[in-house]
Amino acid sequence: MRLTLAIVLLELAVAALLLWGAGSFLYRASISLGLVRAAKPFELGGTNYAKTLLVLGDSTGVGVGAARPEETVAGLLGKGIGATYVENHAVSGAVSKDLKKQMAQTKLGRYDAILLQIGANDIIAWRSAPDTAATLAPLLEELSKRGGRVYWMSAGNVGGATIFPFFLRPFYTALNLKYHSAFAALAQEKGITYVNLYTPPAKDPFAKHPEIYLAKDGLHPSSAGYALFYQRLKESAGIQ
Repeated sequence: MRLTLAIVLLELAVAALLLWGAGSFLYRASISLGLVRAAKPFELGGTNYAKTLLVLGDSTGVGVGAARPEETVAGLLGKGIGATYVENHAVSGAVSKDLKKQMAQTKLGRYDAILLQIGANDIIAWRSAPDTAATLAPLLEELSKRGGRVYWMSAGNVGGATIFPFFLRPFYTALNLKYHSAFAALAQEKGITYVNLYTPPAKDPFAKHPEIYLAKDGLHPSSAGYALFYQRLKESAGIQ
């Protein structure tokens, strides 16, 4: 009798935990949709092509979660390299296979620098790291020929995003590490700069201080989070 009662109580506790996790996720997801609608990508139009920058990728390329376009990685990089012209074709929700369509929209044949922010949504969707790398390989080959410098970043630690229930986060972290390994190898093969944004959870600022470095949805970086991304980019690429 006692064992049966204990099992029932355990089942109820698990069900309550799952319901709480689902409710929290849906609430954060609704906030995320609002941030996506409000986001404006960093761009510089005109015909001054003295220093050109192309931005491709997903919502981090758009800069979802930042207070202003200038506070995204694209905005910070544009300022850092003195860009006079910036094209931004990043689309929120984009996965690696969508990169080909974005590349077809570019206006110039060659750019002084290309910023690629892609891969996070492939991780969120539990896609295979080797398969994703295989999808990206020919596209990166083309980008390496079209940019003086190509900078690629995907995601730091998706498992540190508070939008996800805590019991899923370790699995996302494990998958994230597989992605970083596959992406780093591919970038080296193609001669482009891969920016590994991963930091172990115990030392990860996003995990330790999500109220500072994550936007209100618990998924996208805040302006402070994008500043950390850019700092890692500068360290990896030797940008002053």
